[in-house]
Amino acid sequence: MHITIAKVDENLFDGEAAYLSVPSVGGVLGILPNHEPFITILNEGIAVVRLQDGSEQEFRIDGGVLEVHKNGATVIL
Repeated sequence: MHITIAKVDENLFDGEAAYLSVPSVGGVLGILPNHEPFITILNEGIAVVRLQDGSEQEFRIDGGVLEVHKNGATVIL
């Protein structure tokens, strides 16, 4: 699935991933390919992107918005 994590003036991640984990207002959310579309507010915490090779990249976030769409997700910080 395609993941984008961006600030207004900077793209932090833009690529393919196997999994995304983000801290939401309702707890930690795990997003897999073909997840049901939705939008939610994010809390402060760590977003984790698991790449196709199993490696992970972590991003400290101070809140934002997550939009999950067909085979992808966008995080706006």
